[in-house]
Amino acid sequence: MPIKVLFPALALLLLSSCYQGETADLIIHNAQIYSCDEEFSIFEAMAIKDGKIIQLGPEREILNGYDCDNIVDAQMRPIYPGFQDGHCHFLAYAQTLAEVDLTGSKSFDEVIERIEKYAETNESEWIEGRGWDQTLWASDSFPTNSKLNELFPTTPILIRRVDGHAALANAKALEIAGITPETKIEGGFIGVENGVLTGLLLDNAYSKVASYIPSWTPKKKLEYLKKAEYALFEAGLTSINDAGINAADRELFIEWYGKNELKIKSYAMLFPESENMAFATKNGIYKKDNLHIRSFKIVADGALGSRGACLLEPYSDEHGHYGLMLVDTTSLLEIARLAKEIGYQINTHCIGDSANHSLLKIYAQVIQDVEDHRWKIEHAQVLSPADFEFFQTIRILPSVQPTHCTSDMRWAEKRLGSERIKYAYAYQTLLKKAGKIVLGTDFPIENISPIETFYAAITRMDKNGSPTGGFYPEEKLSRKDALLGMTKWVAFSNFEEQEKGSLAPGKAADFVMLTKDIMTIEEKEILTTFVVKTYLNGQLVFDGE
Repeated sequence: MPIKVLFPALALLLLSSCYQGETADLIIHNAQIYSCDEEFSIFEAMAIKDGKIIQLGPEREILNGYDCDNIVDAQMRPIYPGFQDGHCHFLAYAQTLAEVDLTGSKSFDEVIERIEKYAETNESEWIEGRGWDQTLWASDSFPTNSKLNELFPTTPILIRRVDGHAALANAKALEIAGITPETKIEGGFIGVENGVLTGLLLDNAYSKVASYIPSWTPKKKLEYLKKAEYALFEAGLTSINDAGINAADRELFIEWYGKNELKIKSYAMLFPESENMAFATKNGIYKKDNLHIRSFKIVADGALGSRGACLLEPYSDEHGHYGLMLVDTTSLLEIARLAKEIGYQINTHCIGDSANHSLLKIYAQVIQDVEDHRWKIEHAQVLSPADFEFFQTIRILPSVQPTHCTSDMRWAEKRLGSERIKYAYAYQTLLKKAGKIVLGTDFPIENISPIETFYAAITRMDKNGSPTGGFYPEEKLSRKDALLGMTKWVAFSNFEEQEKGSLAPGKAADFVMLTKDIMTIEEKEILTTFVVKTYLNGQLVFDGE
């Protein structure tokens, strides 16, 4: 056989030996794929079929190994497992899309201006808003409702502080709720000065007034949830931990996910109200249609910014004030014991060191003999030094929000003093004790962006690069740990590590492509990084090109 014939035949033989005869629905190649596997491997290409990854490997091996009509050239862009938000409020965020946005208001006058502008084009029975933060104002003091009463004497108004634990209501809203200067609400605070209601409401007092706002119809909720879902996909999120759902909304979410009307993967935490506890007792773990229910969400105390977080010693800037514990020990023990019995997880909002101490002791009492419980403390914001040990000895998982640190650092030391602040927002210390740390945003309190979460975790600086070197920089997380805290460790915390959180054969093809590699670029470039594409189960759910 002539040599000129041999070479083409040999080439065909070699090519056919590489081609395995398998088909793929999607191939991503020419990429830097951060798998987040045990070796933290980086691959060039990935093949996907039926919503799952079938192989990762070298460029030519993947391209030659599969018959595929949908081949995407990543143009050497970085790819990561789909980002997961370890603590957020999906419906609350959706509702903000229809409310007055008060985020970033530089004064109460600006708050008023935004409300007036909103009222011009929105006819609603109540005016609601969220996002004001008095620590951004020159006065740094809580507002009163006198101006709202003057401008809106007949329209009820309820506007929540950025942390969601404080609110300002006008006189009409207070009247509808039956609030008077003499009203007392357990686990709440009602502002009164010189015998007159100021409109300030904390925690359960806010909930009392909010209960009089007409509920959204299921149709309206779904409409805004779909808008919110698209925004989350646009931000690179493929999974969320929805931190607190009541019984009525639980039934709606089950219906919507069952009809594929919502797609983002949700680990839903149930508020431990009687109907939810009855559902959990009867049904146990629910996992279907991208919706996973196997936990209770408890709110133990308030927030630090509104001085509702429960502290062991008084606030440094309000002597004699300790904050609020919102649930009694008897109730907490009852919920925890039921959770243990039915195999549910407990995830408790704990901001202050007193709340953290109380819940960690209850956790130890109930589940220290359970080998794999994965119970979490949500926020774990301020701890007494001795209480860090609980995260190691009884294997508690901390679930934290790095942008809370960079938002609060302007005033946190004023609340806590120079000694307690050393044990607040202590992410590296918590990681060392627990071995894993779960990262989220708590949206709508903070921006939905996981890229901002990553930046805050590794720099402990605000968007302007302040303070230089970071706020208590010894508590920074490494880039690797921050990425794992937004992917693999969230999945682990939800008992989902076998199906997502990293990119590996057999796992869901949930991934995100960015414009820049956040693992290698300079810190200042991270916040100018954007999402190019987001995939959920191998399907393109956001395309930024």
